[in-house]
Amino acid sequence: MRPIHLYLIISLFSVNQQVLSQSSLPEFGAFATDEITMKECSFDKDANAIILLDEAFSNYDEEWQLVTTRRVRIKILNEKGIDEANITIPFYSKDKFEYIRDIEGVTYTENKIINLDRKSIYTEKLDDRRSLIKFAMPNVKAGSIVEYKYVSIMKHYGGLDRWIFQSDLPTAKSCFLLQIVPNAEFSYAVTKKTNYKIIVTPKPDLGQIYFEMNNIPGLRFEPYMDAPKDYFQQVEFQLSGYLTAFGGKQTVNATWRNIAYDLSIDKDLGGIVKKDLPKIDEVKALVDKETTTTSKINAIYNYVKNNFTWNGYDSKYAVDGLKKTWEKRNGTSGEINLILISLLQTFNIEAYPLLVAERDYGRVDPKLPFIDRFNKTVAYVRAEDKAFILDATQKFCPLGLTPYSLLNTYALVINRKTTDLINLKSNNETFLSNATINTTLDKTGLLRGNSIIKTDQYAKQLQSEKIKEDEKGFIKKYEETNPGIAVDSFAYENLNSDTEPLIQHIKFNEQFDKSDGFVLLNYNLFTGLAKNVFTKDERFTNIDFGYPYHISIEETIELPANSKVEGLPANKKLITPEKDISIARQIKQSGNTLQIKIDFIQTATLISYEDYPGLKDFYKQMVNMLNEPITIKLEN
Repeated sequence: MRPIHLYLIISLFSVNQQVLSQSSLPEFGAFATDEITMKECSFDKDANAIILLDEAFSNYDEEWQLVTTRRVRIKILNEKGIDEANITIPFYSKDKFEYIRDIEGVTYTENKIINLDRKSIYTEKLDDRRSLIKFAMPNVKAGSIVEYKYVSIMKHYGGLDRWIFQSDLPTAKSCFLLQIVPNAEFSYAVTKKTNYKIIVTPKPDLGQIYFEMNNIPGLRFEPYMDAPKDYFQQVEFQLSGYLTAFGGKQTVNATWRNIAYDLSIDKDLGGIVKKDLPKIDEVKALVDKETTTTSKINAIYNYVKNNFTWNGYDSKYAVDGLKKTWEKRNGTSGEINLILISLLQTFNIEAYPLLVAERDYGRVDPKLPFIDRFNKTVAYVRAEDKAFILDATQKFCPLGLTPYSLLNTYALVINRKTTDLINLKSNNETFLSNATINTTLDKTGLLRGNSIIKTDQYAKQLQSEKIKEDEKGFIKKYEETNPGIAVDSFAYENLNSDTEPLIQHIKFNEQFDKSDGFVLLNYNLFTGLAKNVFTKDERFTNIDFGYPYHISIEETIELPANSKVEGLPANKKLITPEKDISIARQIKQSGNTLQIKIDFIQTATLISYEDYPGLKDFYKQMVNMLNEPITIKLEN
């Protein structure tokens, strides 16, 4: 994926309302013969449905509101695609910033047109900011075509969002026409794959710009992919300036330096942390017990983690101030982390807001100073020649461990000295897991065992979260990732400790098939490497592991008396040419005892999709090696 950056700057005083290129589009509800007879998507043959047309026109009304008309046409190719006719339209409902009107829809099925019943349209509140319009298109079958349209009204052009040409469905035609509001200057950036063509037609005399892409395959889930929207073909907009009443030009968000400076004094972000919080005697008592700056930071961090509850919403700002959040002990990620920063500054600790974009949210492009690329605020703290990234909504992330959702991303420190973004890495922290396994195989082929698994750093953070959220689901996952085993009992230690590793005690059994007295013994247990997730021939997205891995296994297998080992795999080590992934296996026999050691180390955290073939080949060899069985002859 190579982003292509294009920039638009248009200033207008009078505007012609002509709509560019709309005449070439089909009429609503008028379907062509090739659409009706279509059986599959020619450029994405595995698709269950195809977006035939996705088009929109964003304009303004007499009140300078942003008015967008949108139309979507979808062909249902088979039974699996019928769910694509269940339509959801998200909109920003807080303070009535946006509303949806004039919804219409039709279904073409078996030479008939069926209109959408307006009574089937309903609104669902998603959270305190967003709502959803939902409806199901009528009489949908395999072969149907559904089409719907609507109008979105936003209070101003601040709601202008990116236009995404691509989705998980293939798209035959996607086009967007933008009418620039008078006296405004917008910059835009197009991100697309190099071999996909885009039509960009600026019309400065009309104050418009038109974008179009055709025949784009769907983007589907791939293991270890970062945010899907990083790879969608798209165009993104941001206000870059406007003309003043005296004919001058005011620049907006021209550089990261400008953004950081402006936000450092913003009353809802950098400015708000300078205000004292009330009644902090409890915090002061905790801090006064500590003798080093780092321990003081840890005391404040743990206080906020343990006393404030995240409401599930991410934010960059605290638009309603911090007092209400302080009193309620509940708030958005931005509000809670701004309280953390305020407390740190109160005790003369160097701390600043840090704008971040979690990997699931999407990548920040260092070349494009767009504020909307970030989804939340966390804390950036410096002490004793160290920098800490703290997110008080991450209950199981200790001081010194950068939250895993932020690894391999860019962030912006909000202070007056900031000039550029910083790159967040795992440093020396890793996914660390060590298992000691003791098992006994009986004459029937039943393996019984005990495993003690010690996990630390990212492995501990992730597993602690999952155990706390759903312990039964966590145990079930062990059974799924270790095919054949059944967990008999599960216990753990140090779940809530910031300093000790998480220790899991697992009793399990596995029944092996016995054929002519022989058992093929599987010893690849609790590595997480029983299956190869990299099996597809092609890869569209980069592979983002997030953090390095170090997984080690020491396993003892007691064989029954008079049994014989007929096939003992040789000791073996695999390593990539770059020496950034390695796996070593050692197996030795001493009487009726087998001792096995497995050591997996991976320092590569981000791998380009262009290097996927080499990664795929290595993982195939590695998994095949680990799944190579030991042949045991069991005497009756």
